[in-house]
Parts: sequence; C-alpha cells; structure tokens
Amino acid sequence: MAGLRATHFMVQNFRNVDDSGWIKLDQVTALVGRNESGKTALLQALHKFNPATKLPYLAQREFPRDRFQSEYSATKAAGIPVCSVQFVIEEPLRGRIDSITGTPGSPKTVLYTRYYDQSIRANFEPPVPAQPLDSAALTKLFEKFAATVRRIETNGPDEATETVRAAILTWVAEKRKLVQPGSLKTAAAKALLGAMPTEVAPFGKPLTASAVEDFTKGVTELAAEAAKPEAGTLVRQLCDKELPVLIYFEDYGVLDSAVYLPRFIQDLGLSPDDSKVRTINAVFTHVGLAPAEIHELGKNPLDPKVLGREPNPTEVAEEQQRKELRAIRLNSASLDITEKFSHWWHQRRHKIRYHADGDFFRIWISDDKRPGVEIELESRSKGFQWFFSFYLVFLVESDEGHKNAILLLDEPGIHLHPTAQQELISFFEELSTRNQLVYSTHSPFLIDGEHVFRVRTVRETESGRCEVSEDIWPADRETTFPLQAALGYSMMQTLFAGKRNVLVEGLADYLYIHGMSLALRAHKRPGLPDDVYVTPCGGTKLVGHLASLFIGQGVRPLVLLDDDEAGRARADALLKELYHGHDSVVLLSSVAVPGSLEIEDIVGESAVIGGLNEIGVNVQLKDEDRKAGSVVGSIRAWATRTGTDLPEGWKMDVARAVVNGWAAKPPDDPDLLKRADQLISTISARV
Repeated sequence: MAGLRATHFMVQNFRNVDDSGWIKLDQVTALVGRNESGKTALLQALHKFNPATKLPYLAQREFPRDRFQSEYSATKAAGIPVCSVQFVIEEPLRGRIDSITGTPGSPKTVLYTRYYDQSIRANFEPPVPAQPLDSAALTKLFEKFAATVRRIETNGPDEATETVRAAILTWVAEKRKLVQPGSLKTAAAKALLGAMPTEVAPFGKPLTASAVEDFTKGVTELAAEAAKPEAGTLVRQLCDKELPVLIYFEDYGVLDSAVYLPRFIQDLGLSPDDSKVRTINAVFTHVGLAPAEIHELGKNPLDPKVLGREPNPTEVAEEQQRKELRAIRLNSASLDITEKFSHWWHQRRHKIRYHADGDFFRIWISDDKRPGVEIELESRSKGFQWFFSFYLVFLVESDEGHKNAILLLDEPGIHLHPTAQQELISFFEELSTRNQLVYSTHSPFLIDGEHVFRVRTVRETESGRCEVSEDIWPADRETTFPLQAALGYSMMQTLFAGKRNVLVEGLADYLYIHGMSLALRAHKRPGLPDDVYVTPCGGTKLVGHLASLFIGQGVRPLVLLDDDEAGRARADALLKELYHGHDSVVLLSSVAVPGSLEIEDIVGESAVIGGLNEIGVNVQLKDEDRKAGSVVGSIRAWATRTGTDLPEGWKMDVARAVVNGWAAKPPDDPDLLKRADQLISTISARV
C-alpha cells in the first residue's frame, strides 16, 4: 500500500482554469462535462504535477492567454501555483515519520503545490515538530571543561601545567564569546564545532589530556547532531519518495495485427514512449520475449547457404529447442490473454493467438460464433481493437510502471458499444484496487449510476472559464444530460434486478395502485408486497417497448391495461409476440375487477369527481353522461355536453389529489375497499 493517498487536487492558472477550487478524489473519480469544458485541461495539469517522465509546465502555452501580458513574467513564476494535491499520510509511512519525530504529533496530511518555475513545496499538517539543538549545550560543555581544568592538581609548583591551564581557560573564554544564542545548526555554529577538536588538541598534555579528550568527545557528538538534517527535512525526503507518479492516457495506440519486427525494433530504440510503440511493446512483455529475440528466433541460422555447409545434428537439435521455446511462450501467452480478456469483454467470447512468422509478429482473433475462422485484429470492430489494446497495456504496465501511481484517462472507450462501456466501469473498479484512477467522459454509460457521488461536473462558464462542481450539479442541460441518462439507466437496472414487476399505462395508474395499497394497510388488510415494483410507461403505446426492455434482461413483468379499445389492442399484440404462451401475465382491469374498464372505475365515481373538484373543475354528472360506461367516459361526456375544456393531464392531477386525500384520511367506503382488495390481491397473485 502506498504511503500517500490523494484526497483532493486543485488547478490554478492553467489554460481555461483560473481556479478550479478543491476537487475531491475518490478511488475512482469521473470528470463529466461536454466538449471544451476543461476536463482535459484539469487532467493534463494534474499529470504534470508529477509525471513519470519529465514534462514541465510551459507558461507560454498554458498560462491563461488573456492574463499573460498583465500577470505573468519569468520573475513571478516561482509565486504562481499551477497544481496542488492534498495527501493523507498512511501506514507504514506514518510509522516511519513517527520514528523520526519521536512524538505522537506527527503530520497526518501533506499539501504539495507545484509552480510555474517547476518548484514544488510541501506543507505538513500538523507541522513537523521542531527538534532544536540549543547552543546552551555547548556552553555547558565549555563550563564543564573549564571547571575540570581548574581542578587539576599538581605535585608542587608545575610551571608547564599552569601555562597550559591558563591557555585552556583563555581559549575557552574566547570561544564562548563566539557562541550565539539559539540553534547549533546554523552554518556559523557548525563551523565553530568543526574547528574546535583540532584547536584543542595541542592542549593535551599529561595532566590535561583526560579533560581535553572528554571535551573533544562532547564537541564531536554535538557536531554530529548539528550535521543531522532537520526532522522536517527528513520527513519531506520520505514523503517525496512516496509521492505517486501521475500517468496520463489519451491515445492508447491501437494495435495492428501485423508488426514488422525490424522497423518496430528501430522505433522502440528511438521513441519508446510513443503511444503505439508502447502498446506493441506491451504485447512482447506479456509474451515474455523481447522483440529482438523473437526476430532472431524467426531467422534460420542453419541455412547451408549461410553456414557454407550442412548443419550438424547438435546444431539442428539446439535450433529446434529454441524454436520450440518460442512456440511454447507464444502459446502460453495466447492462452493467458484469452482467459483474462474474456473475463472483462462479454460482447462475445474470443480466442486470441499470437504468431511469429519470420520478420512479422501477428495477432489473430477468432470467436465463438465462428470458432474456426481467424481474423486479423484490425478487421475486428473499433471497439474491440480499442479495448484489447487498452486492456493489454494496463495488464502489463500495472505490474511494472503503474505501482504507486495515479492513472489519468482522458475520454476512454469512445469507440465502445454502451454495454462494453459499462464493462469498462467494472474494469476501472478492478484497477482501483491497486491505483487511484481519474477519468473524463461525456458518455452516460461511463458514469456509474450506483456511485454518482464520484462524479465531478465540469462546465464552461459564460466567460469561458472552467468551473467544477461536486455536491451541486449545474443547471446546464449539456453538462447534466449524461448524468440524467446514467441515473435513468441505473434506475432501470434496479427495476430489472427485481423479479416482480408490474407495468401500467400511466402515472395515474401508478398513484392509484399505491394509494389503494396504503388504504388497505391502514385497515389492517394486505397491501401490495414490498418486492413488487410498479412502473408507469407513459401511455399504452410505450407499454410494449418497456416490456421488451425487461424481457431482454430476463424479467417478464405483469402488464395491467385498461379495458378500452387501445388497451385491448395492446394486449392482443403482446400476447401474439412478447407474451406468447404467457396469457396470465397480461391483465385487463375488467379481469382484475369485474365491471371496471379503467383504473378510475376501481377508484369510484365519487372519489374521482372529488379529485376534480380539488383541482378546480366542478363536475355535475347526469344519467345521460353515465351512459358512456366508465367514470372517465362519463366525465368526458359531461365536458362535451357543457362545453368545458378539461385541463391537460387532468387524470394525473386528479389521481394526485385523490391519493393525497387518502394519505391524510384513509377511505372507509366498503365498496372501494372491496374493489381495491380485488385489484391488489390479483396483482400479487399473478406477478
């Protein structure tokens, strides 16, 4: 586990980003926004914070152009920040820092900021505790030395010893004057400590030698302590070594099926970081043979024209063994990539075969539809080519250069089918167990609807600046459209996950069914089971389309339709096509509750008319209106007779008013409760 985990980053003064504000980083983070919003600028600025290979910030090209003349100069570069990253310090790094500071107050986070002059500064929180080496320690050492020298006793007058004693005391007095209050880690204090052992050595006479030796030892120890780096410096050095590398992927270098080895070997030497060269090289790394080695193995060194003679049996055996080794390596790698790739690519099961043929290295693909037919990689779909190339690079490099790295992916998977893009999200989850990952997209299928909290929206303001949001999404349709689509898809997937689904024509049906269920429960009677999901389809015409989506996911929902002309026609079509042999799964309201044609007939005339009154439509039905045969038909007949225009969407508004009234006061009409019980129990039994 890495010792530093990134929690936030901020970009300033980079292209169209004046100040992004702090952007929270999860283990997987998605930057979502339309084209030209600033997603790429954010990723590239973050990449240059600490790239795998040297890549400096270039103010001439990257500082906001409209501010360049007035705000930028080379002399100001050291004070202009570009990218800041906040890290949490985790174990085992925390323990190593504690061993340096020797205190429980070691820093928990570190903020790194890189500037336009390429310098990088670090601020620890809490700050690294200072460990001063006070000059008082040297003063005490002088005092002890002087006191020891004064106490030296002689046997009678000893002029030589007295001369040395006086010289030592004079020397101590002079040196003490040079000691400045404060730390001994200043340059002047270090120079003083370094010179004293040599200066005091001549005073080592027979009677003073022991005192001089003790003093020299004490000074040497102080000098060693003074020479040690500050704790803050040592902690910074430790953290710098753990600073994650940022690896940026924009062009994944889609593989060709045939690699001309002599040319590739040359390209590998000239431009190893080229996207295509890098991707091709990942193939050879996976195989376990260098391209030059494969090329060499493809030659025939035993050609009599080259040897000038016939090869002997030993040479033939050795060459055969080399060729077999190449074949075994290629076969083993082919089996390995086939198995691992099929775990992530579910569009179709493929078999991948690596093949070396003289100067060429080839990749052949077959699939379960035509297992005996091998096709060149570039003849497969663009989506397959992209995912295979992308997957191979990560498969190889995640075990090499991606350790302790943050992966940055700019618009990945744009050629992939939506279902394959969904699988790419799962692949990101797998990668995130080893590396933090940040990617940009405007595809709703590359947004994880179950983890929308990972999304950071990126939009371009009216002034052309980049703006990033996390908790509050902008009121910008182009920015939020992928999010709306992703959430809608996620909601549908949740419905598909449930095996007991009911499709109804409209929202009014949805409201009435749930309202009647709550009313029954209020009277201690069974309501709709909790595992039954009711989905309004937005009209009779759309029922078949939504039913197809459910059936495509292996779920056959119950369909509840009105017993009117449109409902009966839709029921016939479903029974002939999607529901052939599943008659009981298509339900007309008249079957569920005899005598009712529509959901409003089950609710009852008085309740529906009461709802109309609630929305401001005062209805007075006559017997001639009721000849229409249903509650809705009667209301429409009344509207025609009286010349009243019913409000658009009145059925849904009435349903909302009726159900809200039931929520405040559950209905106690026994006939209504009987009909509600018939409907809910029939749905529960058939779904």
